[in-house]
Amino acid sequence: MLHFAHGGLLVAGLIVTLFIASRIANHGVQGLSLGSFGAAEPSVSAMVDDEPAIEPVAEAAETPVKLSPDLQRVKAYVAKRYQVSAVALEPLLAAAQQTGRSVGVDPLLLVAVMAIESRFNPFAESPMGAQGLMQVIPRWHPDKVDVKADRSAMFDPNTNIRVGALVLKEYIQTTGSVERALQQYNGSSDPAAPYASKVMAVKAQLSQAARSGGKFVGA
Repeated sequence: MLHFAHGGLLVAGLIVTLFIASRIANHGVQGLSLGSFGAAEPSVSAMVDDEPAIEPVAEAAETPVKLSPDLQRVKAYVAKRYQVSAVALEPLLAAAQQTGRSVGVDPLLLVAVMAIESRFNPFAESPMGAQGLMQVIPRWHPDKVDVKADRSAMFDPNTNIRVGALVLKEYIQTTGSVERALQQYNGSSDPAAPYASKVMAVKAQLSQAARSGGKFVGA
């Protein structure tokens, strides 16, 4: 028995010696840590999991509409003429520019209507229920805006200008004239009513301001 035990210990010693030699050959002396005989080598997947996650690239913000040089000059004129902040006017004129181009109505006509109807107050409301920048009466245009779903829709400048432009475009097509369309927009059938002439006078002033570098051109 002692002979067999001695032989077994000798074999075990040889195995340990070979293992240590293998560790030194592969990893150097640093590879002989206390946990070398029991700890497993880290797997490739474990090492990959430790890598920091790559954050997704945020999508670029939508580029705001840039005013044309003419409307930049109009902005300076309107700010002085109507005593409205140029900063507050910027998105209103941008909406008029974009909507006018897409609907097919002169943006300066939309700006002129805003000047007469609300003096650029997006929260204006008349006793008759006309609302917002272009004083749209929602109940007259249910095909263009659903105020039952959102009762504050007409106080959103983009929505108000879009609906007002669509109404004007429709009236221009049915009457065949910008002046008659404006009279209808104002709810008047009298061709001698002053509303259309007032809007067209303001539009002429805006056109002059666009050409003259935004200089004040009178009341």
